[in-house]
Amino acid sequence: MEDRRIQVLEPPEGIPAANMPVLVPLLDRSATTSGTLAFAAGLLTVLGVALLVTGRFGIAVPLFLLVFMAPVSVFYGHLTIAGSLPMRRLADKPFRLVSGLEGAVVAGSRVSVPLDGRWLVVRLPAPLRAQLAAQRRLWALDRFVLLPGVIVPRRGAIRGAPVKGSRPLAAEPVSPGRLLSLQRRLLGQYYLYGAGVTLVAGAFSAWIALDLPERDSFLSLNAQILAVLCVLGTLGLAITALVVSRPAPEPRWTELAVVSGPASVNHFGMVMVKGWTVLPDGRQVTVSAGGSDQSLAANIAATGRLWVLGVPVAGKAAKAGVPGHAVIGPVKFGR
Repeated sequence: MEDRRIQVLEPPEGIPAANMPVLVPLLDRSATTSGTLAFAAGLLTVLGVALLVTGRFGIAVPLFLLVFMAPVSVFYGHLTIAGSLPMRRLADKPFRLVSGLEGAVVAGSRVSVPLDGRWLVVRLPAPLRAQLAAQRRLWALDRFVLLPGVIVPRRGAIRGAPVKGSRPLAAEPVSPGRLLSLQRRLLGQYYLYGAGVTLVAGAFSAWIALDLPERDSFLSLNAQILAVLCVLGTLGLAITALVVSRPAPEPRWTELAVVSGPASVNHFGMVMVKGWTVLPDGRQVTVSAGGSDQSLAANIAATGRLWVLGVPVAGKAAKAGVPGHAVIGPVKFGR
């Protein structure tokens, strides 16, 4: 059950979304980064086509570029055109709070919410679905959706009917332990996906080493080394996926007050914050957050509160989040 003492970052009601901390810089940086990656991957795809036509480096090298770079270019291009840019154009309008979610239904990962006689359909991962089922509230702006405490908007679709085969989205309290387990399982799926991609890259590298006309060339040697590294990386990612996917016990949270400046977005699109806190042992130390979860640093800066898993120790990293919300990421304490 959500603890009413827990404050989280939410859109400002009735005023433009641009007033939400970090949102506009995050969208701008996301559009720039995604657009740059899409363009660079597109150039490498064109290079792959050129090499395939000339045949100078065999067939494995151009196919490697086509198989890997074409999907990357399409993915980041879609992320820019359908995600960051449209949401940025809506930033001068306010988010709308939708609470209660009467009539909301779910089919797999897609949640359908009745809204003004139509249906807002959005795809949510398991942790966000669990949070939504427990809290029964979300923020909507056109077809974009935010959940309390979450800074990254998710693009949905406006439809005339819910997804076929949907069932009612039952109100179901979620314990911090279950929510943490769902987040760990999702992270494990990402690691498994990374292991699969790395394994395919290793297979292509081995093929490149065998396919090159000059077997003892510098490129062939590097392809062999890359193949070995990819195999090792695949094993490491697979083991990590199994470890992080294990069910988590009910966490013990330590609440800390943090004095910090506003959160900022770095050149890699990560939301960062630095400040000061006092540990349970009375030591005053620096604390910094930013990394895998964009929402963590934004919540710390907006609320002045930090929830750490376990007991924080000076000079060490720890996991932190927001109890009852799908927010978790690393923090680092100074000495």
